[in-house]
Amino acid sequence: MVHGDGFPRRVKDTVIQDSEEAINAIKRRGQEESYESDLVPGVGLDALDPERIESAARSAGFAPTDYLGFLQERGLAELRGAEFLLRRAALLLFSKSAQHLDHPNAGIRIFRVEGSERLTGSRNNVSEIKPRIEGNLCHVIEVAYQRLGLLIRNSEHLHDLFFKEMPEYPAFAWQEAVVNAVAHREYRDHGRGVEIWLFSDRMEIRSPGDLLPSVTLEALRARRRAHASRNPRVTRVLAELGLMREQGEGMPRIFDEMETSWLPMPELDLEGGVFVMTLRNTPVFAGGRPEWISFIHRLPLNIRQQRILAKNEGGAFRSCEYQSLNDIDRDQAYRELRSMVDAGFLEAPDHHGPGGMYQVKLALEGPGTMVPPAPMDLRQTFRLRMEAQGFVKNQDYQDCFGVSPTTAKRALAALVKEEILIRAGDSRRYQLGPKWADWSMARH
Repeated sequence: MVHGDGFPRRVKDTVIQDSEEAINAIKRRGQEESYESDLVPGVGLDALDPERIESAARSAGFAPTDYLGFLQERGLAELRGAEFLLRRAALLLFSKSAQHLDHPNAGIRIFRVEGSERLTGSRNNVSEIKPRIEGNLCHVIEVAYQRLGLLIRNSEHLHDLFFKEMPEYPAFAWQEAVVNAVAHREYRDHGRGVEIWLFSDRMEIRSPGDLLPSVTLEALRARRRAHASRNPRVTRVLAELGLMREQGEGMPRIFDEMETSWLPMPELDLEGGVFVMTLRNTPVFAGGRPEWISFIHRLPLNIRQQRILAKNEGGAFRSCEYQSLNDIDRDQAYRELRSMVDAGFLEAPDHHGPGGMYQVKLALEGPGTMVPPAPMDLRQTFRLRMEAQGFVKNQDYQDCFGVSPTTAKRALAALVKEEILIRAGDSRRYQLGPKWADWSMARH
């Protein structure tokens, strides 16, 4: 039933004509404004945990006893005349018990698989860690952290690389993956809940719901920050409670943590309306000698450059190996390898082309004796790290100049004031400023 240029749409007791674009925009908003916004008539404040609300109100800057003000201000409740109506977001966050949620799968189930493949029948190798984790989301997240902290084992492979007890997965990576799965899932899907599967070689975190239209797998894999949330009321409160980050930095930080631990990059997929993140616990290469790895960790290089040196003590490698090891393209690999050649860590190939070999110029001459390249000006070291990464952080300044975090913070602030560096938006990264070239090349 198309009349003229519009399509009929019912608004209360009236039918109006809207364009296809306007109706599609309404559909997209409907996807983003989800279950959490529904009002729940007949459910009062007695269904909520007062201690949880007090803690959240205090974290948000409200008086702990100002329940109503906090709930209204955060869009968790609405006052209609004399009636105070809760939204489902309030129940998800603060309900006293799972029964008040009126949702059969709002919690988390954890499964342990003996091996790297699920088997069925007489060879069934799956066991569920019981009981299920149920209740308000604050409780669910806290208990999940505690339970998984006991289930995640120490990794012998990572111990060989770092020479200290290391868990199979970086704590921030798996915790952020869990809280994202809980906070951003589709709660209108009552038939499925968040599931965590622990295999011998990986962890899979499965969360019901497709990605929002404004978010793509490609953008997430490229570590671009995404602020969109299906449940913005829930995520804001969880962020104020310190249980998650609300700056779009969570996913990029997961990638950074896995990379820094020399583990494979997270795998992201959509499977039948379920978002799946896979974290693998096998390092990208085997560990070398303790003296060599320890020395490599202290070099003023980014993690990708350190990886190739750690893997090739006294050896040689091709650019394609560097690209494959670090999952980067040829142009980025060339820039980073070129900076290592300029700094004296590598000897450039004697010919261009696929077969060209980069030779590592560092070597251990005897027990505990290291022959490094010629010492570099500290500014040159800092410049190389900036060029390799495209940015620097407080930790980079500490590494390159051997100073404390506080001193690094003051120094970086001074560099920003002098226009040598500029802040990268609202993040903690610093990028090249208009006066960078003169400063970085000056001797001191």
